[in-house]
Amino acid sequence: MGSGQTALEKKAHIADIGEMMQPDALPQAPPYGPAIHLPALPAGWHALHYRVLANGELAVVIADVDFAAEWERIRSANGLVYPPSRILEMADAGTARLLLCADGEWEEGPSFPLEFAYPKVDRFADGRWLVVGSRTNKKSNARVIASDGTILARFMLGDGIEHVSVDGAGNIWVGWFDEGIYGNSDWHVPGEEWPPSSRGIGCFDDGGVILPLAAFPSAAGMIADCYALTAVDDGAWACPYTDFPLMRLRLNRPALWWANDLAGPKALAVDGRRVLAAGGYGDKANRLALLLLEDVEQGGSAHQLAEWALPLSRLAAPANDWSPMWIHPTLLTASYDTIHLINDGVWHRWRVGELAELAGDPQG
Repeated sequence: MGSGQTALEKKAHIADIGEMMQPDALPQAPPYGPAIHLPALPAGWHALHYRVLANGELAVVIADVDFAAEWERIRSANGLVYPPSRILEMADAGTARLLLCADGEWEEGPSFPLEFAYPKVDRFADGRWLVVGSRTNKKSNARVIASDGTILARFMLGDGIEHVSVDGAGNIWVGWFDEGIYGNSDWHVPGEEWPPSSRGIGCFDDGGVILPLAAFPSAAGMIADCYALTAVDDGAWACPYTDFPLMRLRLNRPALWWANDLAGPKALAVDGRRVLAAGGYGDKANRLALLLLEDVEQGGSAHQLAEWALPLSRLAAPANDWSPMWIHPTLLTASYDTIHLINDGVWHRWRVGELAELAGDPQG
């Protein structure tokens, strides 16, 4: 990799081939509460997206179409193009259902037309659901759905969505990956010169109206990909590429940020001045790090207090020295003060306060 590479080229290089290093011998993090073995899905239905809600419940979007099998058929036929017309046709014709995990069983939620192959969901405090297509296919990709499946609103949140999350006030936080940040050229919002996604992170009301965010501090680095985004009661926390600052975002208030030594975290859980960051590049994909934030107004530092290993599944035989060493988990995310992992059908949780006590920092 030459020194003349752009940030996006470097990111693509890392994302495509990973970093193959010998993993550190880290202790495995003791989970908060018992591991939960997820029940089987209804016959003939396929999981598309898992979501941990604000109250700690687990939701899953399932569909009556099998995209994984269709992708395998396309690859086997050497006919891969994007977007594959067959995938779009299946999404248009498919039906989706929401399920909630309760007492070891799936509890049924609303059904609705699928429309998009890669949906993401969250739930408002009043019980309405937000369903968003990660890729727009040049049509409005967000729907607000009542508990009975009635579509209450439609609006655009842009292509290339990595994260979408509803905060405690009912505002919608969106983080885009690079194709959304540097794309969406046909998305125009009155009063805005550039599409909202060009900033990397945006906030909207429940009708899709963009809400004002203060300018992100230039000293924190550019946002070329929103790796981690967690909505909380009064805003959101984020950790974006390229410099991976920990960022505290609230409406009509300056963004706060803390420098740190992380690279590539995928999930953030926060409790006061303490942060659990999960994931990373290469051998650090199984990292769970506890950090303490300096109590400063702007541009402080986050000091790592402890580090553990997540129970990811290792590949038996990586193809070469540059192959990833971990099997990608079903879900690695955060909700408020808790990191959640679903791997091999088992749901694990780690709470900031529990691990802080273990690390000898119970007060933060």
